[in-house]
This record gives sequence, structure tokens and C-alpha cells, in this order.
Amino acid sequence: MQSLRYHESMQRGSPDFPLAYYCVEKTHARYEMPYHWHEETEILYVRSGRFELSLDGESIPLSPGDAAYIAAGRLHGGMPHECVYECAVFDLRMLLSAPALCKELLGRVESGKIALRALFPGADAASAALPRLFTALREGAPGYALAALGSLYAFFGDVYREKAYAGCGEHPAGGKRMLRLKQVFDLIESSYASPLRLSDLAAAVPVDRKYFCRFFKQATHLTPMQYLQYYRIERACYEMQSTDKNVTEIALDVGFASPEYFTRVFKKHKGIAPGQYLSRLRSEG
Repeated sequence: MQSLRYHESMQRGSPDFPLAYYCVEKTHARYEMPYHWHEETEILYVRSGRFELSLDGESIPLSPGDAAYIAAGRLHGGMPHECVYECAVFDLRMLLSAPALCKELLGRVESGKIALRALFPGADAASAALPRLFTALREGAPGYALAALGSLYAFFGDVYREKAYAGCGEHPAGGKRMLRLKQVFDLIESSYASPLRLSDLAAAVPVDRKYFCRFFKQATHLTPMQYLQYYRIERACYEMQSTDKNVTEIALDVGFASPEYFTRVFKKHKGIAPGQYLSRLRSEG
């Protein structure tokens, strides 16, 4: 979860153990989840608090014990509220070296012939294997790799048993609007340190500016310029954790014209001055 790239292309796991695990608490530099997507599948599990997930523009509230299934290529981001959440990220194709019947069933998921539903409430029978999956990954006890992979296969078995999926075409993942948003996020990722204007963001699509603002806010619940500020602040938090730069250097790095304006915006988003935030991070490190 360290990367802030919208299109994350890093390899997750390996053929021997095709799972990457992340635990995110409030002190994590990427506690809030900016919009991004990747070629791997992700399962997000909420241990405590609440998590407001946005998945291809759909809002999905998650409570303790709930999980979200995020298929490859789907645009997602989220806002945690006093939350501890965990993510398992994996390339579904790496699970296809299973016996023929398992390969056939998983192949339907990987190829998009069926689409798993996004929300798996904690009390749902199709969610039974997920606590075991995350316990194995979190504890890393001897044999945890077997336990984790076994739980993942069990999860897909439960999905088939409970018919927790839709046929292709019944559950569209994205569409033209999401492709347009991805183009805007690509521009923000590559140019957030530059003085981007609303017209620059709208031109990346391109669509009429009024229509662009409307569909962007419907998907993210923020205006384009509010989201640009939010991303810059998240990028600043990442730099605070991963570099030795001071507040002024970081403010200029992430696209703010002055440290004073950066401080005002940072306090609005984080409820604390950037200098205090930086000092807390480095004292904990």
C-alpha cells in the first residue's frame, strides 16, 4: 500500500506464493486510499471501524467483519473512519495451476464470464473463509502460506456454493465513464506537482467542463479540484514518511505555491499542522 500510483503495475506475490498482504492503521501514511486500479484482484477486509469504499463510482459501506471483492481493473478508493483494514492482493491467474475442475471454475472468474458481487458481509455464508485468510496472513505462523491459499480456494468455493456472482453482462464493471475517470487520474498522477487547472483536467477526457464536473463528483463525491488537493496532501504524507525533506520542501514538491497555503489545506484535511504530523511520524519511526 506504499505506492500512490493510480495504475499500480508492480508484481504482487510470486508463483510460489501469489499473495501480497497489507495492514493499514490510522498512523499509516496511506491510511486514506486514493483512487487507483491494478491488474490484480484485491480483497479488502475491515477489522475495526468503518470504511467507505468507492468501486467504479458505487459507494459501498463496510463495517467490522465485512469484506469487499475488487476485481482486476476496477477503479477504487476509500475513506476509513477510525478503521483498521487489511488487503490481500493477488493475480488470480496464479491460482489456475490447480486441478482441472478448480482451474475451470476459477477460469470463469478470471476471464470475466462471471462477476463476483462486491460486498461480502461478515455474517454471509460466502464470507466464512475470509477471516481465516487474513488471520493466516497477519500472523505468519508456520504453515501460514498453506492456510492462506487454502482459505482463498475455500472462498471461491463458497462463492460458487452461495451463487454470490452474476453472469457476464448482469454486473458491468466500469464502462466509458470509468475509463474517462482513469484518464483524469493518470494526468493527476503524472502532473500533480504542476499548476493544474480545471480546464486541464477536463481536457484529459475530453468532455464539456460542466458535464465533467458533474460526473466526477458523482463518482468521487468531490469536485475535481478538491480531489487534486486531496491527492496532493496524501502524496505529502507519503513523502513525510519516506523522505528526510522538511515541510517547505514537501509543500513545493507536491504542487503548492507556498508553505502557508499548504499548511492551511493540510490542517483542513488532517486536523493537524504538517509540522506536527511530520514530527509525530519521525518520533514513531
